[in-house]
Amino acid sequence: MNATALASCCWCDLATPPSAWTTAAGPGLALHRLVFSDEFNDPSRSFANGEDPKWTALHVADTANEGKTVYLPEQATVALDPEEPGVSALRIATVYERTTGPDPSGTRQITMPFRSAMLQSWNKFCFTGGVVEFRARMPHGSGYWPALWLFGNLGRAVYQSSNTGLWPWSYDECDADLALAPDSPPQRISACDDHDLDVDGLHPFQGRGATEIDAAEVAVRSPSATSYAVFSLQISPAVPAYFKPAIGSLPAQRGPGSWYSGLKYGDGIAGKGWYGPPWGASCPTGCPDTISASVVDDVFDERYRTYRVELLGGGGEGGSLRWLLDGRLVWSLDESALGAYAVDTSAQRPGEAGGEAGREAASRRERTPARAFPREPMALIVNSAIGTWNGGYGAIDAPADGGPIGTAFHVDWVRVWQSEVNVGCDPPDYPTAKYIRSNEWRYGPDASPLGSETCPEIYPESAHRHAEQIVARAGERRLAAAAVAAARRARNLPAFNWSRWEEVMEQGEARAAMQLKAALWTPAGCVGEGGPVAAPARGSAPPAKGCCAGLLACDETPGWREVCGAESAGFGVSCFAAVHVCRPGCPPSHATSPDLGCAPSSLWSELLLLAPPADSRTLALLAAVACAAVAARRLRSQPEAAVRLV
Repeated sequence: MNATALASCCWCDLATPPSAWTTAAGPGLALHRLVFSDEFNDPSRSFANGEDPKWTALHVADTANEGKTVYLPEQATVALDPEEPGVSALRIATVYERTTGPDPSGTRQITMPFRSAMLQSWNKFCFTGGVVEFRARMPHGSGYWPALWLFGNLGRAVYQSSNTGLWPWSYDECDADLALAPDSPPQRISACDDHDLDVDGLHPFQGRGATEIDAAEVAVRSPSATSYAVFSLQISPAVPAYFKPAIGSLPAQRGPGSWYSGLKYGDGIAGKGWYGPPWGASCPTGCPDTISASVVDDVFDERYRTYRVELLGGGGEGGSLRWLLDGRLVWSLDESALGAYAVDTSAQRPGEAGGEAGREAASRRERTPARAFPREPMALIVNSAIGTWNGGYGAIDAPADGGPIGTAFHVDWVRVWQSEVNVGCDPPDYPTAKYIRSNEWRYGPDASPLGSETCPEIYPESAHRHAEQIVARAGERRLAAAAVAAARRARNLPAFNWSRWEEVMEQGEARAAMQLKAALWTPAGCVGEGGPVAAPARGSAPPAKGCCAGLLACDETPGWREVCGAESAGFGVSCFAAVHVCRPGCPPSHATSPDLGCAPSSLWSELLLLAPPADSRTLALLAAVACAAVAARRLRSQPEAAVRLV
């Protein structure tokens, strides 16, 4: 990268030294080029909203985590650091001064004992993957909570209305049986949900969230050498409580409390006794896992140190996350660490409690499916708060001379590099712009100017291909959803007796097959004990005994082959084989139906996730419902094959 290339980098600070125009990271130390930098050399800058293209300094009371500060733009300035000659830095001043400001909802004023600052690049500069570095000197004194972090642009830090149900989800599966802590909100934008990109600003059937990656959260103490820093990934949904270590303990080697697999530690130690809220805790904005490592008994406020996060790959491409302090590895994880976790949580052995209760307790199982490696567009955040987990308000040092209580957090520079440029807050595969505009009440005051008004958005071909894959996958899921919708509509069809269906499904498979064959299907014109039986009217009693049926014996019922589009008889408790498999020209790995055509067999597993009843036990049972609805719809246009469900 040369000076000309740097000048063409819209988000880059021309004062960035040549040694920082590129960096090496990842396997084989691949070259990454600078895509953003801020050297904080201009003392005339103001970070109030609308006055800086890169950052917005908030004007809001921090009500998260029992906050004690009102964030104000004037608390963030650029100045020479008096303790580090020649260093010009962003200076965030935290001062003990009773201050009133708007709450995040904008509906009331809140008074806090401190004033400080938070800078965000939300909806201005966003990036997807890459390397981020902050060089900073932490504030002096106990109780302060300075932080350098990354946050998914679909949420906005501090504004809880934007984050509830999104923070810090990284999950793209539809799972109706996913268990969450009792009052934890479900994922707001789920892979179970169909969306219209033009209307909602979201891809259909794509799970979304606002993952948090903390380059560093620092607990500065007195004396300084007793301080510690935490480097973490916050992620939802959390693993079962079985895997969480006891608070204050290190992870076990195996069994209960063994935590996540495949984590690697350099200079850091696992956690700092905190792994996210325990199961059952009250967490109305979410109960995530905090996967982290800490550097303890170190000094962070007496000199500048470099905090680095490498967020590389993902999406099946061997994603990895690494945290470094002054160039030394603190800890890392790879994509496989976010795989599925499951455990039998039964407290009893089979039969221990006797009867059905004992068997049910023995078979209880908790699980968390695989989470997605973070690939959302991320914004940058720098702030200093009062740390509830660092002693909080009561731990603030009062100066011996009785002077004002306060301190300053200094950031020398912020830099971002990428091997493949992917810069912008509204990428094609993870769009955010229309959704934010449609839900602007959740996000507080608009950021001004928008990033798209400052610099061109640059998205690689891989992001466009991924968007196409998401749309293609959505097409398959929509087909499954259509079959499920047909099954749901079958509840109200005059030909379908849902109560009878549920009754039959409660019985064993062998008896169910007999019941279905004998009672559920009745071809019109079938001769019963009293003569020909007409098609029953809606709400009428079932036909007389003795009517022939053909759910299982498709070959024996006139017109059944034509109705199902089948080429052979179906067997089992449903017409799954007849309707969804037996069609000429459909590969063995695929399944089919009259409405859906030929589709991968794996698609049918979606039915279990999308359709009622929630206690469906097998794909075959659920497919029978879909089959019934499909047949009923087709038969309405084929009176000559007028088969009715009782």
